[in-house]
Amino acid sequence: MKRSIDDEFIKWKERDERKVLLLRGARQVGKTYSIRKLAESFTYFLEVNFEENPQLCSFFKDSLNPLEIN
Repeated sequence: MKRSIDDEFIKWKERDERKVLLLRGARQVGKTYSIRKLAESFTYFLEVNFEENPQLCSFFKDSLNPLEIN
């Protein structure tokens, strides 16, 4: 299924100095579907789901600074 947000994701991916992508929105609108589709265009992709794996939250308990996350 083609979604209009997919074009924006491709633009983000093609930027030389892209920043972290944070996706927020209403429930059940296709966010996960679109992100997973975008992930297929990368060599490596890691999906972290804190609802399914709440123990992973411990990685972020001390700091949210990306240079300090253990």
